[in-house]
Amino acid sequence: MLIREKAESDAAACLELLLEVHRKDHYPLHITAGQVPEFLESGHEAAAWVAEEDGRIVGHVALHTPPADPTLELAAARTGLPLDGLALLARLFVAPSTRRTGLGRTLLRHATAQAPALGRRAVLDVGQTLASAVALYEAEGWSRVGELHLPLDEETMLDLWVYVSPPAGAQ
Repeated sequence: MLIREKAESDAAACLELLLEVHRKDHYPLHITAGQVPEFLESGHEAAAWVAEEDGRIVGHVALHTPPADPTLELAAARTGLPLDGLALLARLFVAPSTRRTGLGRTLLRHATAQAPALGRRAVLDVGQTLASAVALYEAEGWSRVGELHLPLDEETMLDLWVYVSPPAGAQ
């Protein structure tokens, strides 16, 4: 398994993989398949990596630095860390065929370890109903610092836990 920086030429394969994940797991939550391309290309990506196996992309993770973000704002408020010292760990997904192999954990660790090179510490949010993802983050030493409830529309609320990565070198 090769973890490497994502290239522009990886865009179509990453989208195809995320659409596969969305069909199987409904991640990202509360969006349609037609909204997946926009979700993947948020425009706030500071760095991203893909996992490649036999020439096929089987995983993805990114660090985002949006100008304003409720997850980053909550993490900064709860930890005292400066907002510009945080990066949102985002778009972590792996091919259904590679589940339970440790690939998600590997990508999580890789992005977390790379955040200090950007002068940042990783923060993430996760749907409160995604028990296996929550278990992974907690097993990796991430600290839950709060929760967000973001209305997506008049009928849908996105309920999230917010986590901050362990300090650099703590893993």
